[in-house]
Amino acid sequence: MEKIKVLLTIKCRNMRNPKFQRYRFDQTLGSASWMLQENMEPVIHPDGCVTTASIWGRMFSARKSEKEIQKITDNLLKRASNFAEIEDYSAFLDFQLVKNPSDEFKLAPVLTSED
Repeated sequence: MEKIKVLLTIKCRNMRNPKFQRYRFDQTLGSASWMLQENMEPVIHPDGCVTTASIWGRMFSARKSEKEIQKITDNLLKRASNFAEIEDYSAFLDFQLVKNPSDEFKLAPVLTSED
């Protein structure tokens, strides 16, 4: 059974309260079945703002088109950024067609970096 493996790379820029904001942002993604794959090292700017980047993964049915997945993800990111009060973010999707169930994401271990 074919599935679409999607990697979502997100960069949240210029956050004033990154621990609170990213917690709320990540909570929204997790509740939509996205699995955290990696947190990159945060960048702390001279003005005290913080930029973070992370990679998330999710499997979709092969019946969904890339355009449908993009629309679903865009709507999710809008909800997440509103909930977390993050105004400056960017996202990139990477699609792979998967034929073998062993190519699916594993729930553990999750790679993280220290905040």
